[in-house]
Amino acid sequence: MTIQTGYAIASISALKALTDSQRIDGYARLVKSDAKGLPAWYTFVDASSATGDDDAVVTPNDSPSTGRWYKSSGAGGGADFGGGIICTSGCTIGGKAFQFYAPQSSLELVVQVGFGISITSGIKSIQIHRWNQTPNTGLAGRQFAAETPHTGGKAIITIDSTYKWISVFAKNSNNSGAYDGVCFTVDGNVITLVGFS
Repeated sequence: MTIQTGYAIASISALKALTDSQRIDGYARLVKSDAKGLPAWYTFVDASSATGDDDAVVTPNDSPSTGRWYKSSGAGGGADFGGGIICTSGCTIGGKAFQFYAPQSSLELVVQVGFGISITSGIKSIQIHRWNQTPNTGLAGRQFAAETPHTGGKAIITIDSTYKWISVFAKNSNNSGAYDGVCFTVDGNVITLVGFS
């Protein structure tokens, strides 16, 4: 077996500069200095057309219509796990779903509420759902996984080969307290709710 070298690269700029032949679906590179100056792993997702932010999602310099680098782990809050934000339509920051790349048994997620999002108060105001298919507006394949108060908190979920996506719904104060999908970011095991689209 040949040992591969050169997986660690200096920066986001170096990651963006990788050519089409150096970007293979599911291929990961260690970036020594991400947007926060910390080391982080990025995984290439060939089918993605998400908008890049040069941190959680990175668009290559040649701006392909599909193909993005996703931050799959980093030095953020707590335990890291591989995966990436998906379903970014309508979100100015983050996305409405997260896809895991490997199983997670009794995973502790920390949900925090960002500035500027108004969630109706209550002990069951935020719900985390897991999905057995890519999250969709018809809600097919969605299963309740956990809930927290409107202020956020900790939630324990299990990710397996069937349920490998999650999304977050919260009671939207601006929509009569109805549960709406929330745009969020992920840093380590911390989910930060940033707004409704």
